[in-house]
Amino acid sequence: MDQTRTYLNQNLITKNKKKSSLQFKIGIGMLIFYSFDFIAIYEGSLDKYYIPLVIALMMPAFYLIWCSRKNSAEISEATKYDEVFCKDKNGIVTAHEMAEALDKKYFDIFVELERLFRCGYFVNCTLQQGRNPSVIMYAAQMNDGKSVGFMQVVCKKCGASTRIRANSRGKCEYCGSIISTVNRKNP
Repeated sequence: MDQTRTYLNQNLITKNKKKSSLQFKIGIGMLIFYSFDFIAIYEGSLDKYYIPLVIALMMPAFYLIWCSRKNSAEISEATKYDEVFCKDKNGIVTAHEMAEALDKKYFDIFVELERLFRCGYFVNCTLQQGRNPSVIMYAAQMNDGKSVGFMQVVCKKCGASTRIRANSRGKCEYCGSIISTVNRKNP
């Protein structure tokens, strides 16, 4: 993955990482706290009839830990998709390209992507559904705060128009000639 480019919503990623960490710490703390009740029941300090109550009190702790793991998994999924987006040369990643790159089923890709887009994990790209499902990228965010988008370049050999990343070189989709956006202004 090009480490300088990203389509991730960094503010949301940072917020969810902090939230996940806090949920996990609180959940573990609650489990440790209520485990002392089990020790007291085992030693005979508390009556064994308190077991259902202690288990009921532990449920929110399990829920917090589950939420923490779910948030972490979403961030991990979004990062994997971002890697595929950043490697793309023409700004359009089809469902088949993603399925092949991530070794997942075609249908599963768009179920996951729909959820991640709905949660707001991606910026400067859109999920296009319909006959040719794909993700269309506009401008990737760079570490220096600037963005790098895509340009339409007309092939000098065949006259066809091809979309490639700004300040890069590529091949014409139609005739295979080398085309370049280096030293051109991004519209």
